Amino acid sequence: MFKKHIGKTIGLFISQLVLFSEAIAMSDTIDVTQLRGTELYVVVGFYVFQTIVGIYFGNRYDRKTCVKDLIYQLKSKDFATSTFEKIAALVDRDPDSRLTIYLLQTKTDSHPQQQTAFEQLLVEETRKSDIVAKWSNDQYLIIAVENGAKPSTMIERIKKNSPISFLAGYATYPVEGEQLQQLLQVAKERMYATRTTK
Repeated sequence: MFKKHIGKTIGLFISQLVLFSEAIAMSDTIDVTQLRGTELYVVVGFYVFQTIVGIYFGNRYDRKTCVKDLIYQLKSKDFATSTFEKIAALVDRDPDSRLTIYLLQTKTDSHPQQQTAFEQLLVEETRKSDIVAKWSNDQYLIIAVENGAKPSTMIERIKKNSPISFLAGYATYPVEGEQLQQLLQVAKERMYATRTTK
């Protein structure tokens, strides 16, 4: 919870620190307890204004951080499973499109920072319309709608920039299966086949 509001917290802290420093500097020339009327309103107004400015810029930081987190956030296994049928239905209406699922498996002993960098790369190298999900601790699923006449270069791009090695398999809907589990099985067989042939 604190992480979501760290910018506002820091902004408020800095604004209060600045105000405290200003109050100490002014204490030699102005006796705050003797302020009345307009002078008091000016001092209080300046205090409120500076506090709002600190929270405002802190809030902007929090929003940028939140957007960045959302960009790099992978979908859940449940989300991918429930969305597959909806995407498949859209592909059925367009004869020029095909639905391909990619199953990627990384090394189980990968460093956490490398794994995080790999997950960010998956999102960067896919389109907003693609579904990128964490299928298990070391497996990732990509559901992509592609042009049937043009082979995808997605996996090649990911391999080129990936900080860790991984295996990849794919399956095409509806040629190789109409259910997600059927397609996953085909993708797994292809993935393990590439491992044994190396």
